[in-house]
Amino acid sequence: MEKGKEVLPPMEVAPTTPEEVATDEDVVSKEPPSGKCHNCSHYQEEGGPTQFCKVILAPQFECIPMPLDFTKHFPAVPQEFKPRTNIGCSWGVTVRLMDDRVTLNRGWAPFTAVHQIRIDYMVMFKLLTPDTLKVIVFDDEGIEVVTKCGKHDDAFALNI
Repeated sequence: MEKGKEVLPPMEVAPTTPEEVATDEDVVSKEPPSGKCHNCSHYQEEGGPTQFCKVILAPQFECIPMPLDFTKHFPAVPQEFKPRTNIGCSWGVTVRLMDDRVTLNRGWAPFTAVHQIRIDYMVMFKLLTPDTLKVIVFDDEGIEVVTKCGKHDDAFALNI
């Protein structure tokens, strides 16, 4: 040791990376229980997808088929789904089996009219409960459409 130089004890350095601050609760298995690896830091149970998107085409104003990958995991398909918009408006749409596919049927056309869903808009459906779907609408430029449905009661009169 050089004369006149003081030796300081080593400083404690605060952790800066997630690995350094991880606790036992933060440790996530690198491989899901099924043994299938995924290219993400988490995995989903094998229950099936909980959301899907559809681009609206002209024939789909009357009804809209759900993807088979979405419905094949249902233990039982409800007779009616309640689409709920991003402003909390709930709606009743009956379900019908058409060409071996579950289809949103009666009530879908008035729903699209009241919420101003147009051709080339994309609609995202997310399953919230076994009979409730969150519906988010994006216009043809990819901007989320927020529509207050002041005509909600009038549209239900057409839906009977």
